[in-house]
Amino acid sequence: MNEQEELSDAIINFQVKHHVNNTDLAFASHLSVEKVHAMKVGDGQFTAEEVNQLYDYMSANA
Repeated sequence: MNEQEELSDAIINFQVKHHVNNTDLAFASHLSVEKVHAMKVGDGQFTAEEVNQLYDYMSANA
């Protein structure tokens, strides 16, 4: 499994566990909905810093 698949799986698992959609996750993690969606589907522009920001949020709220 590559890093993108791991990120996608982590986002989906978090969303299922906490019953949140892309909009809710974006608002809570202080990222744009477009960034969260791009990370989830592996398409678009996002930085390693933004990925770490999302991982940090999900870890703190697991």
